Amino acid sequence: MFAQPLPNEESTPSYLSCMGRCLNVGAIGALSAVSVLLFVQLQAVSMRVAYEQRQIDELREQIESSNVEITQRVEKQKDLTIINIAGTFTLLSCVVTMFHMTAHLRKMNQPFVQRKILAILWMSPIYGVTSFLSLVLPPSAEPYLGILKDFYESYVIYQFLSFLIAVMGRGDRGAVVASLAHHVDHLKPPFKCLYCMFHPRPEESDEAMANAVLLECQFLALQFVFFKPATAIFSFVLEVVNASSDGSEYKNWAYFYSPRFFVILIENISVFLAFSGLLKVNSTTQLERTLLGER
Repeated sequence: MFAQPLPNEESTPSYLSCMGRCLNVGAIGALSAVSVLLFVQLQAVSMRVAYEQRQIDELREQIESSNVEITQRVEKQKDLTIINIAGTFTLLSCVVTMFHMTAHLRKMNQPFVQRKILAILWMSPIYGVTSFLSLVLPPSAEPYLGILKDFYESYVIYQFLSFLIAVMGRGDRGAVVASLAHHVDHLKPPFKCLYCMFHPRPEESDEAMANAVLLECQFLALQFVFFKPATAIFSFVLEVVNASSDGSEYKNWAYFYSPRFFVILIENISVFLAFSGLLKVNSTTQLERTLLGER
């Protein structure tokens, strides 16, 4: 006969499976709880990191703004120092110049010469004041101040030439030519390229040579009087055009093909010729005084 299963042997597998399911559910619940706890902690850490990052960013912005503010204060203080020094020396130069001008006005013994000296002395206050204003006023005012300085510079060159002629002949050009004709052997002949300007020719007589030398000096000096205002106006127009454009810098060799380079080149050549003429007149004046002193 077949053996019958015991009742307790039949109930044991169902009990074990129930226990297994309970353990699986408990493990899953525990894992879920741990996962939730870890997620909450991770979110808390993320929020903490974000908060700390915001604080770091705010602190960095405060430091950068403080650095910018300190830099602006230093630059402002530096600008004020430069302006104070420039204003002091400008005022000092104006006071010294006015002292010399009033001294000439009090003792106007040689008006032919002293009027030229007064016109030349005005150069220092005009240059000083315009340079000081270029520091104080906006950069857009600098080209206008530059035109004023350049125009008066050309006028001073003319006045200095007139001053030398006034010293030699009291403003009379004929007297200067007659005086130089007595010392024509000590004069340096004019350039050959300028002989077409001289009538009569320099080799015809002593007076013609003296007249040619003086005319050469006048031509070399007076060309600057005409070229300087023209180059100043042209430079001003270029400055305005450059300010209205994109203002890009010249690259490589492009500057040497730009109009500004040719303006500066012409201006420098004109300055060289003008000072060459003035030095020749000055050396002629010194020679005449030396020869008159020997007599």
